[in-house]
Amino acid sequence: MPRTLTERLRGIGSELWKFVVVGGFCFVLDTALSTGLFNSGVGPTTSKTVSTIVATGVSYLGNRLWSFAHRVDDERGHGQDITVYGVINVIGLVITLIPVDVTHYLLSETSTLAFTMSSVVGTGIATVFRFWAYRKYVFVHDKDLAERTALV
Repeated sequence: MPRTLTERLRGIGSELWKFVVVGGFCFVLDTALSTGLFNSGVGPTTSKTVSTIVATGVSYLGNRLWSFAHRVDDERGHGQDITVYGVINVIGLVITLIPVDVTHYLLSETSTLAFTMSSVVGTGIATVFRFWAYRKYVFVHDKDLAERTALV
């Protein structure tokens, strides 16, 4: 039986809320770490790459164990979803680095404020991509799994 629009929106709303909570925590972690590294003399690309890798690890755990837990098939194993998650986050990192590197290297804006603002813009754009990609390719909805989980 097809789900109503309200049922579909309720499902995505719950996922989106949890994704925002996990993402908000990881955003603060990412921003603090990248800014700290940048202020310590580490280059903008390296600072943002290191902080993104750390935040991605934390994000994976939060999203897998909470945001999209009802979509996880433990019998499938973690290998496939970790690999796809990694690929999506490499794409997300590239999206994030574009404004950072354009601001720093092309526009010659090298202040901490310019770095942080360009980082926030890049992260915002990448976040929209990640939410869509996680739902479509990593935490794929399995109707049978959802029914089994609902019965437990």
